Amino acid sequence: MKVKMSLPRTKMLDEAKNSKSYFVIFEILIFAAVFIVGAILEGLVVGVPEIEYLFNNAEYQQVLSDYAAGSITVDQLSEKITAIASNLPETLMILSLAATVCGTVTAMIYCRAFEKRKLSTMGFRKRNALSEYLAGALVGTVIFSLAVGICLVTGALKFDGINPDISWGFIGLYFLGFLIQGMSEEVILRGYFMVSLQRRIPVSAAIAVSSVMFACLHLSNPGISVLAFINLVLFGVFAGVYMLKRGNIWGVCAIHSLWNFVQGNFYGINVSGMSEMTSIFKMTSVESKTILNGGEFGLEGGLGVTVVCVLGILVMLCTKTKESEIAEEKPVYEEAAVND
Repeated sequence: MKVKMSLPRTKMLDEAKNSKSYFVIFEILIFAAVFIVGAILEGLVVGVPEIEYLFNNAEYQQVLSDYAAGSITVDQLSEKITAIASNLPETLMILSLAATVCGTVTAMIYCRAFEKRKLSTMGFRKRNALSEYLAGALVGTVIFSLAVGICLVTGALKFDGINPDISWGFIGLYFLGFLIQGMSEEVILRGYFMVSLQRRIPVSAAIAVSSVMFACLHLSNPGISVLAFINLVLFGVFAGVYMLKRGNIWGVCAIHSLWNFVQGNFYGINVSGMSEMTSIFKMTSVESKTILNGGEFGLEGGLGVTVVCVLGILVMLCTKTKESEIAEEKPVYEEAAVND
């Protein structure tokens, strides 16, 4: 029996081919500019309350005093301020998540106004939008739960039971915040950047470049490691292939959002280095097994997530593309046969 592993040519990609494109290096520079504009707008939303919090924070004031006295270096100053900023009050953390909508809007405006692309080329297709989103939400919940299961079985995570201090109001707000944040990263990295790149380079290369860029955007997160970077690239590849196979962006938006929400607010695990937040359950990472649980970065920095991401990529490559989204002319960029 032969199982074909391929990357499809979809209507979404073909429609984008007709829009204005640039050499790859310029596409990357433009992406950086679009991202920075979105980040600036986000900063305008959350900057004032965050600055107010920092200047009223005793630990922050002590760090500044230590630096002024010459007892810590510039690198230590940056590290300590980053650590303090990653432990914001939950109200500010939720506001930061919600503010990522600025990135979504910026990317959409750029694609429409400058590249003259329809929103459908970013994956915003009307057909079965709700069912695709719900399916993605289920996928995101299941695959992250598999990573948790791996860590529990191997003893890398310890289950501490139900959180006695659950704040259901915050849980609900985090859910809405992660819905916005997950969509923002997928719209920017996959809907905009990946699709734009494939107009000049093979789709497999576009997936790779956008996935590496996705990982690079997390380099300043607390607890980042080589394995965490690799896992972020793998997740990006999985998301890119999933989007192509389904022919829309709804599913990967839901996968990303539910992955983060389930990780932080259901299981109580750090999300890409973000500090502990209100959660339904409590988990403790075993210090001697950080290679599996990711340590400070959270499960995304461990081998448990490596396993589920690799399996996810293989499953999606072997999954049949939605027939309604396949372009009439279907040049296949890469195809391999796996003998079973």
